[in-house]
Amino acid sequence: MKKVVLVTGIVTALLLTTSLSAKEAAVTLSTKSYKEVVQVDSSGAKKVLLEEAKKVVPGDTVMYKNSITNNTNKDVNDMVLNNAIPKHTEYVADSAKCEKECDILFSVDGGKEFDKPENLMVNSGDKARLALPKEYTNVRWILTSALDANSITDVSFKTKLQ
Repeated sequence: MKKVVLVTGIVTALLLTTSLSAKEAAVTLSTKSYKEVVQVDSSGAKKVLLEEAKKVVPGDTVMYKNSITNNTNKDVNDMVLNNAIPKHTEYVADSAKCEKECDILFSVDGGKEFDKPENLMVNSGDKARLALPKEYTNVRWILTSALDANSITDVSFKTKLQ
């Protein structure tokens, strides 16, 4: 089967709709960004809410949500979504999520190679060490099951603005 790869470069408050190759033209991607806002009620309890990221400042946490829509009457297999982690942000550890079953991989070299966090190495002086989440440059979701006909699934991750 043909592998479908979706690639997006995300910018704060970006809404992007992308079509794929002619065979998969009815599969679309939309990306939205949300800012985490902490709300404190009268009892002092804190609750984290998400609001559209119209304006962000250093220290803000931003969640990027990608919605993949299969508008066809057929299941689509081998879906892969790649996201660059935006410049001037750091990936928030363990924040990449997937509604469906998927493998989540990361890159530290601008998306040339991907692997699981426990295998990502970076050079530090003359030695290699395990990469820190703030050093990740890209995140990749590989859906391990088909995207059902006429359905939507979401994947997401968070960053902290430097």
